[in-house]
Amino acid sequence: MPNATGRRATALGRAAAVIGAVGLVAVALTGCSSNPNADCGTALPSGKASQLVEATGKIGSKPKITVPSPLDTTKSERTIITEGTGEQVHKGQVVEIQYTILDGKTGQVQQTSFGSGDTYPLALGSGNAALTKGLQCAPVGSRVAVVISPKDSGGSGATSSGIFVADILKAYLPSANGAVRPSVSGFPTVVLAPTGQPGITIPSSGSAPKKIRTEELKAGDGATVKKDSIAILHYTAVGWDNKNVVLSSWQSGSPDLVSIGNGQSQLNQALPQSVLKELVGKKVGSQVVIEAPTDGQVPAAAWVVDILGIR
Repeated sequence: MPNATGRRATALGRAAAVIGAVGLVAVALTGCSSNPNADCGTALPSGKASQLVEATGKIGSKPKITVPSPLDTTKSERTIITEGTGEQVHKGQVVEIQYTILDGKTGQVQQTSFGSGDTYPLALGSGNAALTKGLQCAPVGSRVAVVISPKDSGGSGATSSGIFVADILKAYLPSANGAVRPSVSGFPTVVLAPTGQPGITIPSSGSAPKKIRTEELKAGDGATVKKDSIAILHYTAVGWDNKNVVLSSWQSGSPDLVSIGNGQSQLNQALPQSVLKELVGKKVGSQVVIEAPTDGQVPAAAWVVDILGIR
């Protein structure tokens, strides 16, 4: 499993490099009432360059792509070639895509995921910012052409635009959406920002936990996490003694793909098995708070984990 996750992470890293985290450490959060990640005003506009990209064929199958060459733009653009009927995707979500990358100068294919027999998880909000804006608010089931300007490519010395054609096949939850459960006295207090990011307050009395305890804050009704699952998780761990963030997927700007069986993380963070075992049997859409004692290099901490999906 670590090899599979590593291959996906490497492939997407290469894709981001061809066409091109802001850290947020907080224990108490405040914010506006609406989720800024769902702002469709941040999406790239359609333009003359992106409208020249043609891609025909069934969604999810290798498209026939036709572009004039050279195709260049000074400002990144996107056009939804085929609009899907699913939920809109937003920054802060992991989506499953198939993609093709072409060089704007020559029109030649540089990389494609079609033919691999698998979809690829793309974390919107990490990697190339123009690509995230290009997919922002496109519905699941869409085929999108994003033409990324040289200055937005993320590569040093880029002289030509990059063309990214993506089929959005699936989207995982941006945050836990399960039914809210009554809180249990004595557990850490959790307050959510509009994005869903948790702020965690450690109880002022009492010493660090010596054994693990779990409370379900939201009860999801999706698929069940198993001991061999690859789960899409958002998590924050706040150290019991120093009250600082110890580990957090929220700091990367997007959820993490984690192998429950061995703690392998796409963000290259080793998650404690004692914590991951508490997720087995829980359902997608759930949010849990876990009091965990010291586990290896991870100190005693209060964890809040959102279960967003299972691959």
